[in-house]
Amino acid sequence: MWLGLIVGGLYIINAFIAIVTVFRSHRDISAVWAWLLVLLLLPFVGFLIYFVFGRKLRADRMQDLMTQRLLGINDLVVQQQEALAAGQPLIGTPGSGGVSELVRTLLRADDALVTTHNEVQVLSLREAFFKQLFEDIGLATEHIHIEAYTIQPDAVGRQLRDLLIEKAQAGITVRVLYDTFGSHGLPISFWKGLTAAGGQVERFVATKLGRWNPRINFRNHRKLIVIDGHLAYLGGFNLGKEHRGLPTLRDTQLRIQGKAVAVIQARFLMDWNGTSKRQQVKDVDVLFREPVVTGNTTMQIVAGGPGQQVEAIKLGYLGLINQAKRSIWIESPYFVPDDSLLDALTIAANAGVDVRIMVPKKTNQSLMAKASQFYLNQVVANGGQAFLYEEGFLHAKTIVVDGKYVSTGTANFDIRSFKLNFEVAAFLYDHHLGKTFQKLFLADMERAMPYTQKVIKAKKRPARLAEELSRLLAPIL
Repeated sequence: MWLGLIVGGLYIINAFIAIVTVFRSHRDISAVWAWLLVLLLLPFVGFLIYFVFGRKLRADRMQDLMTQRLLGINDLVVQQQEALAAGQPLIGTPGSGGVSELVRTLLRADDALVTTHNEVQVLSLREAFFKQLFEDIGLATEHIHIEAYTIQPDAVGRQLRDLLIEKAQAGITVRVLYDTFGSHGLPISFWKGLTAAGGQVERFVATKLGRWNPRINFRNHRKLIVIDGHLAYLGGFNLGKEHRGLPTLRDTQLRIQGKAVAVIQARFLMDWNGTSKRQQVKDVDVLFREPVVTGNTTMQIVAGGPGQQVEAIKLGYLGLINQAKRSIWIESPYFVPDDSLLDALTIAANAGVDVRIMVPKKTNQSLMAKASQFYLNQVVANGGQAFLYEEGFLHAKTIVVDGKYVSTGTANFDIRSFKLNFEVAAFLYDHHLGKTFQKLFLADMERAMPYTQKVIKAKKRPARLAEELSRLLAPIL
């Protein structure tokens, strides 16, 4: 009897603490119910899970807004918003109906400046990316800024580090910002030679626990590189040979020259100054250069993160999907959309738009893979097409609409990327690049199997149940 009373009392206390813990943090209703489910059904153990997955960051740890003011970004945003309000098109591409509304949305949601006359090269294979990157770093004469989620201490990572040491010894400023969770296999001693040569290295939102920091949410998943203020890289490639043990040949990286480089530089400096306490960059003007190379691409760089009032990257995806007239082709390692994105894709498919989703057949996160297949089932049932990439791990994150407009960057098509991690994406308004990304998708289809109603119906009941259960945890995966 006494044992029952004690257990009952402890459960009541656990339930009370669970409710207080979840509701004291502002979350959407699906995440609230998911966390209550975990905390109530797993007494005490649930709090350990919450400690690792659920805690929020303090706002003052997110970014240094003073950097943004110093760069004058706010003033430029106001100027562009006023131009749009006056009916001046910031997108100079003929037949770009609907794009001005998307541009305005991203300006308001993330202060995402519109830049024109950029030259953009698409790198889709790992070997080509690293060959070009190492060549560009070797030509650096002033500074090299690297922001990465994963840096591996393998042959590729060591080659990169040794090249950075060589440049630092030559008097070039080198700054490296990396995420401790994504680079959990990277010992601090890995950077000893670089810091001895004068390079600067920071761990994103580092804690006293260092790389053993248990916080899994709110990681810096951004991948940016800026060289001499006139050349930048943005995309999905990690700095190493593999993605957590999976061979990854296919990804997408943009090599950018033009006005957008200044926006990427500003993003790096905000993240650097928001992390570093001893090596903050104060004199930022010397790090910006007038573009030498000009091209034909108009674009916006959009950052996403848990500190935003709205989910800017998701809003951008919705804007692209809602203006589609002919096709929406999406590639992502994981496909776990929220209701708004799933509804938008369903509406498009029912309206006759060619909706195609491609994810890798093999991943290293079984829960995410099962949740992805649950949502792929919904897309297929509503008239869309789905494909499972079979040649290694597909790490590309792209949306191509009507063969005209593209978004690519670091954000997976999932709730974590929209709400919980720091991400970055480029929105490209360039018909030529749109055709390039369409060709990449079609080439990937040759290495993928169709995921059809026949495949779905052939699944056994345990597999379907696993997908259903994984879907319940989607808001916090």
